[in-house]
Amino acid sequence: MSATAPLAQTSARSRLLRYAVDFGIADDPATEVAAEVFWPEGTMLPIALFCLPGGAMNRRFYNLQGDEDRFSFAAQMTARGLVCILVDLPGTGDSDRPVDGYELTPDRVTHILQQTYTKVCDDIKTGAISPDLPPLPQLQTVGLGHSMGAMFSILQQAEYAPHAALAVLGFATHGLPQFLSSEAQKVAKDTDAVRAQMVPLAKKMFPEAYAHLGSSGNSEMFGSTHANREAVQALKAAREPLLAVPAFMSMLPGNVAPEAAQIRMPVFAAYGALDFVKQPSQTNQENAGFEQSPAVEQLTLPDTGHSFFLFESRSFLFDRLAQWACGLISS
Repeated sequence: MSATAPLAQTSARSRLLRYAVDFGIADDPATEVAAEVFWPEGTMLPIALFCLPGGAMNRRFYNLQGDEDRFSFAAQMTARGLVCILVDLPGTGDSDRPVDGYELTPDRVTHILQQTYTKVCDDIKTGAISPDLPPLPQLQTVGLGHSMGAMFSILQQAEYAPHAALAVLGFATHGLPQFLSSEAQKVAKDTDAVRAQMVPLAKKMFPEAYAHLGSSGNSEMFGSTHANREAVQALKAAREPLLAVPAFMSMLPGNVAPEAAQIRMPVFAAYGALDFVKQPSQTNQENAGFEQSPAVEQLTLPDTGHSFFLFESRSFLFDRLAQWACGLISS
């Protein structure tokens, strides 16, 4: 890993919005999704990162509060001229929570996210969010997700193709089969069969639709000697119950491999060397599973566990990701 400049001192503005969308769940009052938009005060590029958090996390994962914004992904990206859209998945954070969380299937969540995307991007293009945000009619977006959020970025792009590129952090289509029951592992070999049984299989694995993970988790995810202790404390504000059905899908081997194989735009994929999500090259997946992408840039972060922003390598990640995203304008 090459040397990088010190983490940027930031100057950004933000606004939290709630958008009414169609959850598609009969007789349920849940209708709103929360999205927080961050934009630079100075030079601004016509690129927005549409950021989706992973399982058991809310949008604050991308804005961890610590000394001088050094853990905040949103603050560091806006310091580099990019707009950031942080989204609370339905059922988490400041978004509405349906009574029956098992209704939040991957397909339904993807549809909800696309509606949210359309509304917030229309507001950014017109400058309707704030008098301090100039209109950005030429806005391009990068779908960016961490862990299960990356799974949703892939699903959204495969179904609706809203983005100019994808950035996938801490996710791979080989899943996490070591966490599945033997029954689920057997069914998982048939993609059509497992998708047809997704909800009942998820209910067997997660008796609660909004499942609570233990406070310790994987040592390289929430702490360890490699993680910054202040960042570990900041992460607590981002913790959420897990959405059972999407979480189950994300663990399946080949979870969204068919959708990833459809992606035809540039992909940035980052992996932690200490993460339980292993880099696809270690599982013999060509081009990180994005066979039709014209360019896949893979980055391995040393001494880094699952929650990337807790670790010292984050400065390298911020620089490389921003350079890659800015390069989309000239390509």
